[in-house]
Amino acid sequence: MHNQANALSHLRVLDLSQRLAGSYCTKLMAGFGAETIKVEPPGGEPMRHCPPFVEGQPGTERSLPFLWFNTGKKSVVLDLSTAEGKAQLQDWVRQVDVLVEDGLLQDLDLNLAQLNPQLIVTSISNFGQSGPYRDYQAEEITLYAMSGLMYGTGDPHQAPLAGGPAIAHLSAGMKAYIATLMADYRRELTGEGDRIEVSIQEAAMDNIEIAIAEYLHLGKIAKRSNDEHALVPWRTFPCKDGHAAIMGGPIRHWLKGAEIFESPELVSPQYAHMEGRIRYRDRVRQLMAPWLLQHGKQEIFHAGQARKLAWGYLATLQEVLESPQLQARQFFLDTEHPELGKYPMVGAPFRPSKTPWQQVRAPLLGENAFTAAQPRQRPQTSAAVRPQPLQGIRIVDFTHDWAGPHATRLLADYGAQTIKIEYPARLDGMRGAYLDRKNRHPRWWQMNRNKASITLDLHQPEQVEVVKELIRQSDIVVDNSRPGVMEGWGLGYEVLKGLRPDMILVSMSAFGATGPESQYAGYGGCIEALSGLQGLTAYSRQGDAMRVREMDVTNGIMGACAAMTALIYRQQTGEGQWVDLSQREACTWLMGEHLLEFVLNGTQTLPIGNRHPVYNQGCYRALGEDRWLVLTLRSDEEWQRFCQVCGHPEWSDDPRFQSRRDRHQHHDELDLLIESWTSTQTAPAAMQQLQAARLAAGMVQDVSTLAQDEHLQQRQWFQTAIAEGGTYPGFPFRFAKGGGILHRRGPDLGADNQAILCDLLGKPASFLPDLDDEYLGTAFDLE
Repeated sequence: MHNQANALSHLRVLDLSQRLAGSYCTKLMAGFGAETIKVEPPGGEPMRHCPPFVEGQPGTERSLPFLWFNTGKKSVVLDLSTAEGKAQLQDWVRQVDVLVEDGLLQDLDLNLAQLNPQLIVTSISNFGQSGPYRDYQAEEITLYAMSGLMYGTGDPHQAPLAGGPAIAHLSAGMKAYIATLMADYRRELTGEGDRIEVSIQEAAMDNIEIAIAEYLHLGKIAKRSNDEHALVPWRTFPCKDGHAAIMGGPIRHWLKGAEIFESPELVSPQYAHMEGRIRYRDRVRQLMAPWLLQHGKQEIFHAGQARKLAWGYLATLQEVLESPQLQARQFFLDTEHPELGKYPMVGAPFRPSKTPWQQVRAPLLGENAFTAAQPRQRPQTSAAVRPQPLQGIRIVDFTHDWAGPHATRLLADYGAQTIKIEYPARLDGMRGAYLDRKNRHPRWWQMNRNKASITLDLHQPEQVEVVKELIRQSDIVVDNSRPGVMEGWGLGYEVLKGLRPDMILVSMSAFGATGPESQYAGYGGCIEALSGLQGLTAYSRQGDAMRVREMDVTNGIMGACAAMTALIYRQQTGEGQWVDLSQREACTWLMGEHLLEFVLNGTQTLPIGNRHPVYNQGCYRALGEDRWLVLTLRSDEEWQRFCQVCGHPEWSDDPRFQSRRDRHQHHDELDLLIESWTSTQTAPAAMQQLQAARLAAGMVQDVSTLAQDEHLQQRQWFQTAIAEGGTYPGFPFRFAKGGGILHRRGPDLGADNQAILCDLLGKPASFLPDLDDEYLGTAFDLE
């Protein structure tokens, strides 16, 4: 019987994962109601022994990462090194619906399909199950570098910079969650299990989809910019008591908002349009600086937002915990632990109206026993051939810019018919500001691929009625406007529910539907700063905080998680619901273990650049212009192997580098020594030599090297659009039963008016909108 309060209570999940991505996936599953059973070896899984620990004291119940990434799960102990343990695991496999693993199955000779034909197996690995890099060693920095993310982070005059948060693993964990729910949705229709393959590298590459698409179509290589954005202003600036995030958008509000700086020159005609502000970037900063240095960051935040500009500030963890908006929305929920007592912890990543998040502590080691229970058997049906898991689902897409469109793009890639509603008088910012190029931006082609485009003016009541007719025939509505915008069009959730009782609405506003800041505007730049996440990334503890710039995408991924969670619940119960997703909260969710460390230890996580808190790690110059190699040495034995590979065995005898602690104390000298060798090698050659010695090394890829990467080529990752041709980034996960098809690039404006408005909804040809250029963009600040 499905528990009405839980979206995933029909699922029993066996969690064999031992690394962050798999644990993140199963944390989401447990939080939304799946019975999630973590199988641990005697002594506990590796994350239990991963610092930091509560009060700095190691213990199997004191690892902060474990306490965060394993909430809501059960713990059973099983020794898989014994024949009895393997036999027990086979018996358990027969009794679950989903198995999530990240490499443990490679050493076990199990025929999972024979044991349980309806089982969904989600396998997460560094580089996938095939290709030249299949068995490569990797840490987070390796994957961040080899996915292309690292090349664009940091200062162009320094080495590329690793992100503070584990973006590669976190992205892969969310993608694994989405893929598992897609497979479950299809299984309910076909009765068949599936095997999902998630490559962390490929999942992470989704975060730079724009950069990859622009290289493939324009030859443009995105480089490090020291946090300078193409638009001006659009970054953090020093202020009286820290840094304020000053975004020059929404662009149409800039002139009125710029008056706050009390500089007549700043509101003069030469800076009125974005083109002028870009041309005179340094002068704009000079004109803003005096006012900023006289005011505090929180005062600046509210003053800018009062002028409808998406401003924020670089928040500390203390400020995140004390945020009036997060407090009003009860984002932090108390958790009771038998050994650690009660403490607040980050709560829901998004808020479904009928299936709330289950805030349950992480389990004690071996606290639970596996209870025998056969999974529900789903009869096989004539619908067994479904090349796309979301085939038959229709989405009405009101989203714009990046986070919302990325969410709906993920669903469209796997079969959902996604119809984008466009307002011709205010074009989506990703179409660009120039009308003659509105259909020609590679970023638009990528982020809105596999979608249809229809043009409507929702200020006209008769056109709102057309949207309502479309919604009656659809399953999901997604928007990322401020709260109240949909209601203003007469399309709030209560109206949508009246049109179709089982309708799903996913609202992806910047700050959430409730709270004192719910009407505030937000872009990735201000949201990343406000979440506290930006403060994790810098070259040193005292260095300037740098953006990792992936927050729009990770928020989009979480939007797809929200839609799939609600869709699974509807499939089980017949009930729709409204999901309130705050992008600020979704971003802050990536900070969970750091906020927990602050709560329990009073410790503000400080950036450590390209280094690692435990291992010896860095980013080192290689032969060629702006070519780099990352390397992580995790043990004394690995250090000795490195010395052998680079032809300097005597380095291992140096008393400064005898132990990992010694190497940490002399890390600057160690870095110089390592770079004395890497600088004589090409990055690909050095990577291959070091990986042959089972060392976690990787080249820092840019989009041009990714486009030629032999591993991605052999895995046929890049895709060609069936309709128009052209090469595009591939898919973030793969199904053995099929899924992921690139039918078309992002559509021309109104390309599907005839097909949707006339053929589907039965409107006469006279109803088709006028797309004369004199009308286009009239409500948009065309600069």
